[in-house]
Amino acid sequence: MKGKKLVIFDIDGTLIRALRPIDNLQRFRYSIQKIFKKDIGPITEERWHKGNYNGMGDRAILWVLVEPFGISRDMFLDQIGLFGDAFIEYLDSIAAAGPSYAVIPEAKTLIDRVIKAEHLSEGVLTGNLGQSARWKLHSVGLPDFAFGVYGHEADKREDLSKLLIPKATAYFGKAVRPRDIVVIGDTVNDIRCARVIGALVVIVNTGWRIDKETLIKAKPDLFVDTLLDERVLTLLGLEG
Repeated sequence: MKGKKLVIFDIDGTLIRALRPIDNLQRFRYSIQKIFKKDIGPITEERWHKGNYNGMGDRAILWVLVEPFGISRDMFLDQIGLFGDAFIEYLDSIAAAGPSYAVIPEAKTLIDRVIKAEHLSEGVLTGNLGQSARWKLHSVGLPDFAFGVYGHEADKREDLSKLLIPKATAYFGKAVRPRDIVVIGDTVNDIRCARVIGALVVIVNTGWRIDKETLIKAKPDLFVDTLLDERVLTLLGLEG
């Protein structure tokens, strides 16, 4: 991809905002109950933040929640596709009560500009399972990115990022250099993802209850309040 940059977006907190975060998080309880017949109890806001789940991949979160029940790792991984289906089933079931997510307008504008730019290519790196990632994007009118690395492929966000370059090289049919990758996210885990592969990282302050000072201390290449910040546009060659 010589001469082109690859812009990699996180989804939750970066492109979309949860309108009903606690309702949406019950997908973990629903799916575990459906697949393994185990009730982990309700996921409250306190439980979510105490578990430090923000920025973790869904596969990692699911494993933390099911392991205490004595479920083997192999059994868990064998069912990971069913978890994605169950997530969608749950999200569909609560749709009558109103939208679960909304697009962040500035993010939508940036995506549209990135897609139109000939010197840029785009994709996602997300902790969401593949099925639910696409559901979320579709639900707010965002495109289904043709290229992506998804949460069902690894537990740790750093391990997901290690898949990025080989997958992108295979997908685009050209070598992808770390210095040509820009990761855009909203959590410390997105910074770690970028650092593992030597990519640049932009952090936007639109995540759910994430401490701004913690993000700044993690030293992203850019920290912004909006993805239409002039520094982001300049980095991506979209100024003017």
